[in-house]
Amino acid sequence: MTETPPIQPSDLVAPIERRSQRRHKHRHRWLRRVRRYLRNSGRVLLVTVFTAIAVLSMSGLVLTINAQEQVEDSWQSLNRVLTNINANPDKEITLADFERLQGSASDFNDSLRSARRQTIFLRPFRFLSADLAGQLDVLDAAQELTLATNDILKGVEPTLFFLTEGEETGTVILQLSSGERAVELLSLGRGQFWSARAHLQAAQKKIERFDLANVSPDLLDTVNGLIKYYEQLEEINTLLLDAPDLLTVVLGLNETQTYLVLSQNSDELRPSGGYISTYGWMTIRNGRIMDYSYSPTTRTSPNPPDNRLANEIQIPDWWINYSQPIYAAWDSSWYADFPSTAQMAAWFYDNGDNPNAPVDGVIGIDIIGFEYLLEGLGSVTVAEYGETITPKNFREAVYHIRAEGEGDIPHKRFVAALYQQIITDWQNLDPQQSANMRQVVLRALREKHIMVYFTDVRLNQAADLLGWSGAQAPATDHDYLMVADANLGSKSNRSIIRQLTYDVQIAPDGSLTSRTSISYDFPARVAEQDPAVQPEHYTDINYHNLLQVFVPVQSSLKETDNLPDSLAVVDTETHTAFAALTQVDYNESERFQLSYTTPSLVESFGPYRRYRLLLQKQPGMIGELVSVQITLPPGATVVSASPEVTATYSLEQPVLEFRVELITDQWIEVVYTQ
Repeated sequence: MTETPPIQPSDLVAPIERRSQRRHKHRHRWLRRVRRYLRNSGRVLLVTVFTAIAVLSMSGLVLTINAQEQVEDSWQSLNRVLTNINANPDKEITLADFERLQGSASDFNDSLRSARRQTIFLRPFRFLSADLAGQLDVLDAAQELTLATNDILKGVEPTLFFLTEGEETGTVILQLSSGERAVELLSLGRGQFWSARAHLQAAQKKIERFDLANVSPDLLDTVNGLIKYYEQLEEINTLLLDAPDLLTVVLGLNETQTYLVLSQNSDELRPSGGYISTYGWMTIRNGRIMDYSYSPTTRTSPNPPDNRLANEIQIPDWWINYSQPIYAAWDSSWYADFPSTAQMAAWFYDNGDNPNAPVDGVIGIDIIGFEYLLEGLGSVTVAEYGETITPKNFREAVYHIRAEGEGDIPHKRFVAALYQQIITDWQNLDPQQSANMRQVVLRALREKHIMVYFTDVRLNQAADLLGWSGAQAPATDHDYLMVADANLGSKSNRSIIRQLTYDVQIAPDGSLTSRTSISYDFPARVAEQDPAVQPEHYTDINYHNLLQVFVPVQSSLKETDNLPDSLAVVDTETHTAFAALTQVDYNESERFQLSYTTPSLVESFGPYRRYRLLLQKQPGMIGELVSVQITLPPGATVVSASPEVTATYSLEQPVLEFRVELITDQWIEVVYTQ
């Protein structure tokens, strides 16, 4: 009998271990299956997530495109209305125009609101794209600006309704005497203007948060336009908030205001308009002209200040030498800035203890401005001279009397009588004539043929904002050009044809190498038809001129052509100016040229570079052609340009050409990559 061996403890342990090992193997297989599942599921999950993002992105893209199309359609509608209204800047706005503008602005606001709703789910994903983030920020800022616009329109609606007498096709009927009611209605609208300010402040905060580092050129162009729109709205709204107080002062609603009127002969051009051949004053109280007078300029009219005050007038060394310097303050201003000229003339008038001194403001008007006024009136009859004057025969009548009179006084007396009659007729116009008159006055203000200056700082700021001050803008952070003539002895400026050519090359560091060419033509074919260019009106028919060329501050002159060695370089806090005596002979042409460099004037704009040039028109000029050629740095690419480029050239460096008729001040802007 075989004996069964005894069971050892190890024999008991082994099956347990084997079973345990089998269980572990099963467990490992399960874990491996879970891991495989998780790995596969992870892939599925990732695919699902990416698919969802793709679907969301496509949906967002569709909604964004749809929203963008809605906004663009509404903007185009609003822009059509604005373009219609601005097609003729001298055209009177009607109540119907206003209502169309209000309706389009409201539609644009609704489109922006809808676009923001449609794209709200994209906001958590703005980090995925700089353009997406930028578009969302633009929508937010644009919404605030549109709300501000609507508030401004609501605020001015009662005033406009009053001025148009509620007629759909009625134009603004504004007599000085209606000013008091206009002040009341503008005060009524202040609540809306304060609401607009809140929206503008909200828009400003959103604009300040714009991250332009990686946005596309198209979006950058949109942002640039949005910033300009904000700046314009802010200025307009500030003016409307102050308007009741400002109009109260201007119209003499609380106390009488006295204004000095300088009649500038732009046939004898001076830097800020023309030689002051006649002058006048008017007093205004409760929105009405209470009294006025006009007189010729002579050595005793207006009464000059005491000669001991002459040392208060600091005449530049390069300017005209006067045997009695005190008179330089009246009829020989070297300033191209009208407020400076007006301030000096007011000083002369006030310190001479003239009627109604001290004055509260100064109005400058040149020959072209008076021709515009005659156009608005149709004609003016000067009874004491038996003359009926129109825009066409105005200069001919003046120079005929000058030729036949004894000395320099008779024609000035005639002009003074004519100006007084213009003011008299102006106050007795019917509504249609009033509308015509406002159109020509606005045109004259826009073109610097009428300019205004006030002793009140806030009124000056308002006039400057409206473009009515004739102020010379500082040239400290952008490119700049202004050319100012001073005719030294004839009345020939209506026959002088002046044209400017400006070539500028932008260096990679933003500094500029510039060349300004000023061309003059004094053709006999034009002068022979000009009543001012006749032998009885000159001792020397040639055009003698003290030329000033204003450029950016801290510019360095490098070279000149056809200019005297005595050319003066004048550095101020706001400009560098080059001044020289020049001459253009009768029936001849001349070209004068200056080359100079400037500090860095090109600014960064997001990842791009922005060049800006301001061309300022000389007061008193009818207009002149300006050709501008801008050469960008090597490798630069144009992103946007304003106004429309006349021509572009792809040479070793990109070249842009602009041609403008300088009737008003003109900005040129180019944004480019480098």
